[in-house]
Amino acid sequence: MPLVDSANTKIRVIGCSAVMAVGQIISSAIANPGTQAAAGMMGGPIALGGVSILAAIATGIAGNMAANDLGNKMAERLAKNPRILDNHDLIKAAGEAIGYILREVAKSDRLIAIAETKKLPYPEQALAQLAEKTPEYWLDINTSTADLSRGLQISEEQLTQIFSADVEEFDRVTGLTPADWASFLREFATSEGKSFDGEIVEFVADKLYVTFPKAYREVLKLDAAKGGEKFAAMLLNLHQIALAELRDLGLQNGEILQKLEAVATQQQICQVMVKLEAIEIGIRDDLAQIQNLLERFVDTSAPRLPLPYECETIIADRTQDFTGRRFVFAAIAEFLQNNRKGYFVLEADPGVGKSSIMAKLVLLLKRRCVAHFNSQSQGIVRAEQFLENACTQLIRGYQLNYPQLPENATRDGNFLSRLLGEVSAKLGGKKLIIVVDALDEVISVCRGAVAMFCICQMLCRIMFILLSRNSRKLCLCQIIRFSI
Repeated sequence: MPLVDSANTKIRVIGCSAVMAVGQIISSAIANPGTQAAAGMMGGPIALGGVSILAAIATGIAGNMAANDLGNKMAERLAKNPRILDNHDLIKAAGEAIGYILREVAKSDRLIAIAETKKLPYPEQALAQLAEKTPEYWLDINTSTADLSRGLQISEEQLTQIFSADVEEFDRVTGLTPADWASFLREFATSEGKSFDGEIVEFVADKLYVTFPKAYREVLKLDAAKGGEKFAAMLLNLHQIALAELRDLGLQNGEILQKLEAVATQQQICQVMVKLEAIEIGIRDDLAQIQNLLERFVDTSAPRLPLPYECETIIADRTQDFTGRRFVFAAIAEFLQNNRKGYFVLEADPGVGKSSIMAKLVLLLKRRCVAHFNSQSQGIVRAEQFLENACTQLIRGYQLNYPQLPENATRDGNFLSRLLGEVSAKLGGKKLIIVVDALDEVISVCRGAVAMFCICQMLCRIMFILLSRNSRKLCLCQIIRFSI
């Protein structure tokens, strides 16, 4: 790859990275109530009613600018801003994301299979060495020859997804083309005296294409969780630049501008990033097959069930450094495959990562499940909270005709059982999966809990995935106990 192409690739990656960071900060500040509370913002979330973040911002700009025009103008201005293109911290963050992908993909079963089939040396060590040098290599590329007139080439659909508070929208964001990433990888490898088979390059390039935005977002989120030592200043600078551009485009004083201006310190930037919902990066193949199988049991085309904010924070925390445990998910998938209804109970002693497994399962199911996590630190320890949480998710997720929860909804399991019966009739060929962490706590404080689970076992296509230290007190049919 000629030096000019390297420069153009770097400019596009850095520009796209800036747009993605700005998009996630702005969308979270506007639409996420948890973010606003953490950052000390006044007022509640702005009701979008299905309107995109860009469209919501556009309504506050003088002259009635269209959402697509706003997205394009923001991307164009950010891409040509020298304070952004020369920001070493932004370049390092992008380099760390690329390095992370290379390290993870190097362990991929598929990559090993390619090497074995073609009788090639295993590429894991070579890719791991490149991963370590990626940030330095990225910094050293001279961008003076780059052609800024080409722009970032981000489609309008991608811009809408970048400026979205919905994690599933951002999940569909991609980076450069696979061909661009393949050229980058070949040039990078050559500069380090290495070379890779064409099929290996193609596989790694495809992973970079699909996962770079998510990996980059995760790099920023993890740094924010540690106090933002590396990238908080850079993110605040990006946010301030974006605010200045929005004002220059005509954004007038109003609720949206106030929400954005309220994010004014590095600490608040960190709070915004930490509160972003967890996302499944999906670089390695060890869980890809399992995820594909699990998704067959739920309707991924339907809206995800509305998990409460407290549940989202637990999922984000428990899955932050999660790895392995494929055999557990394989057993769950087998249970779902072979049973029309029933209970899968994961049993283990405290401290072995059971809750992390349950949190990861929610992500693998694309949040198309009812989920409840007990948390001592957040005061979520009562059976009534489980009942309220589960009933609310079912009513909203399946649009059941209950404007509000009845007064007796959390007294026992009868109302939940009724809702499950209504949902069961709506499932068609799919299943409703209910993930419950800390079953022991639910049962210990609610004498009717065992009876509730017994009633639920009569319903077809209702599948419970439960976490327990000792489930022998549950006298249930069609129960599978799995110990780790």
